Amino acid sequence: MTGRLAVLIGPTMILLVPVLAAAQGYSADVSVNAGAFDLRGLSRDSLPESQVPGEGQQRELEDGTVVTCIPGEFCRWFPSGDVESVSLLTQDLRVAFWPGIEGLAAQVHVRGRYGSDDFWPRSDQELEALYAFVSYEDTDYRVRAGRQHRTNGLGYYNFDGASFLWRGFDPVRIDVYGGWSLARNLNAPRTGSLLEDADEFAPDDRGVILGIDVQGRIGSHATGAFTYQREIRGDRLALYTDRVAGDLGIRISRVSVELAVDYDLAFEEFNEASIRVSAPVVEGVEAMAQQRRYTPHFELWTIWGAFSPVGFDETRGWLAWSLPGGAARLEAGGAYRAYEDTNAGAQFVDLEDDGWHAFARARWRREGWFAGASYRAEEGSGAARYGGDLSVGRDFGPGRFVSLQATSSQSFSEFRLGEQVTAGGGIDAGWSLGDVTLTGGWAIYSLGFRGQPRVSDWNQHRGRIGIAYHFGTEPETPARIREHP
Repeated sequence: MTGRLAVLIGPTMILLVPVLAAAQGYSADVSVNAGAFDLRGLSRDSLPESQVPGEGQQRELEDGTVVTCIPGEFCRWFPSGDVESVSLLTQDLRVAFWPGIEGLAAQVHVRGRYGSDDFWPRSDQELEALYAFVSYEDTDYRVRAGRQHRTNGLGYYNFDGASFLWRGFDPVRIDVYGGWSLARNLNAPRTGSLLEDADEFAPDDRGVILGIDVQGRIGSHATGAFTYQREIRGDRLALYTDRVAGDLGIRISRVSVELAVDYDLAFEEFNEASIRVSAPVVEGVEAMAQQRRYTPHFELWTIWGAFSPVGFDETRGWLAWSLPGGAARLEAGGAYRAYEDTNAGAQFVDLEDDGWHAFARARWRREGWFAGASYRAEEGSGAARYGGDLSVGRDFGPGRFVSLQATSSQSFSEFRLGEQVTAGGGIDAGWSLGDVTLTGGWAIYSLGFRGQPRVSDWNQHRGRIGIAYHFGTEPETPARIREHP
């Protein structure tokens, strides 16, 4: 592990040392996290259709295994595969430094995946920059250039380019940005191998992003935000996305009202529209209610948007009770969804067009001890899941804790290919020794299957360990220590 870390950190530090040496102040973190767990896939088996009794596509073998048959060919099913161990190893370096010029700063976050198992997604992307930018900030404005990210009403986006923030028109802030866009959550262009491996018709030209964020206060009781964002092909022959979003928050006395809307200009439809109201009921008791309309959004390069994604209306609510001082808190709530008609099902089959979920959880903390419990239930079209979690542990100071966890869940209905029951538990711990922080955990899960005679029960092991080191001339400001749940 040390050698692999040196492969990542060594060249990066060689480049950074002259900069840090000249810097008036800097703060840096380096961390290595390793994990290992078991996975068991499914194999494929078959028999000639003539050797399986019964008629139709769905039949049963003598032991009750459900098989799918093609007349005149074969009946197929999926029994248990082999258990394999998979490893994951990541290395992170975060640096922020100030060269001594007032308002000038730079930040870098580099991640490596050297040593990860080839099976793990994105393991072939051995090195990536999550962000790397230089910024200059004055009283009324800020200029930033490099790889950066932003979160607005349209979600999380990152890009390679520049942004200009103007805050001289108090109480309004205007942020204009543009550059080469990156595929969402990938830190890579749309033309990279990550999308090509997943989609046969991946884009053949990278994108350009242009956008503007406007935020401001409206009187003394309201805040608002507006975002317009457009992504086009680099050759300007077609669009990738063209969307707007708006958010409005109003607070009157102790009642908060939040409104949000996302609109797709290309498809001329709303992706999301919601209103949420929250307020205290009595001392220590809070309530929230939300009405939401949602339709999935797909970029214009992918074919999935042509299938008219089905949207849903959701009604959601929860109630929370807290003791004075926050020593204990109870929450309970749920939601109901009603889906649009797909107009694609068989007319003689009744398809479920709604779903619901409910939850309850409790948290308690006193004199360093803490405990938590939760239960959840969810049912939808062709699938259902019920389960709960339990944790108990103790804090020994900042960044020092030990906790035990237990979990159990049950999944069933026709789209689950039988019933699965999962139960397990483990230990999680973290310990800070000055500028060094150690974290780790181990758990075992028992997976049992019903209605699948040729899928055997088994136990899955999961483990992880991590080490982080902080150094620099500035006191540590970000939370780098993984606290207990």
